[in-house]
Amino acid sequence: MIEIETIEVRLGERTYAIQQLGHLRAKPWKKRLLAEVQPIFDQVTSASDQEINTPADLLGLLPLAERLFIDALDMVFELLIAYSPTLEADCEYIESCATDTQILAAFQEAVKLSDPFGVVAQLNRQLGRRTNGTS
Repeated sequence: MIEIETIEVRLGERTYAIQQLGHLRAKPWKKRLLAEVQPIFDQVTSASDQEINTPADLLGLLPLAERLFIDALDMVFELLIAYSPTLEADCEYIESCATDTQILAAFQEAVKLSDPFGVVAQLNRQLGRRTNGTS
């Protein structure tokens, strides 16, 4: 028998149990995740093709940096909160007390809960090969 998986995450000074979502709630969450992440991946891919030869070229990457360091973290926070009713109930505390690192780690765990095919792990391996030059 396959049980519903539960993970524990630390956000701020509190520990939360996040339970794997049922199909009806997980499906729209995954669709939202993909819709919101796709434009960021597109921007990063586009930026990786740019040559940086002058300081002006580097400055041209500032909008992407802002998108990654601010907007993407806000998106991750919102998606994390939307994943779990437990987190939704304590949203104000989490927003004011959890660190960006805690939020990102909890989000990664939520994504793993919603990924029965291991697509995220496969993508991580592919990205690792590309950055290491072993593709």
